[in-house]
Amino acid sequence: MTVEDFNIHVPHLRPILRQIGLAFFHNEEEADDVAQETLLRLWLLRDSLPRDGSLQALAVRIAKNVCVSQWRRQKLRSTLPLESIGNPADSLQADTRLEEQEDNQLLSEAINRLPPSQRRLFLLRQSPGMDINQMALLTGMKPRSVSAKLSEARRRLHEYIKRFKI
Repeated sequence: MTVEDFNIHVPHLRPILRQIGLAFFHNEEEADDVAQETLLRLWLLRDSLPRDGSLQALAVRIAKNVCVSQWRRQKLRSTLPLESIGNPADSLQADTRLEEQEDNQLLSEAINRLPPSQRRLFLLRQSPGMDINQMALLTGMKPRSVSAKLSEARRRLHEYIKRFKI
């Protein structure tokens, strides 16, 4: 599906996706998060999206999965464990690997601590070919709001990493 096809066929699904989130969480903000997360996932899958009538069924299935995932995340809210570094022959390699793992864990933790709307925008911005206007269309926000939220997300990530990086 081309970007133009996506812009034509997908945005009208937003109210349906929002309604699914509202039925699951009974919360307006969570419902918006479900709709945005689902639209993000559809965007990431846009090259393999069906062009027939099954697009809505796929979007509904993704929205339901997003609801369950968000519910589980709310219940767990735990950090990822440090992975073992194996048995390297050189202690310098072990130190480097450990630092890389700690950095990756810290970044993942920082991203997961962002509010859901900022996290989605931050991850969406990492997609190739995604610009502010496309993000605004996909999320239903104004481009200026998207830019402001992205800026705030980057600031929060920077502060979090700076606070915990020794």
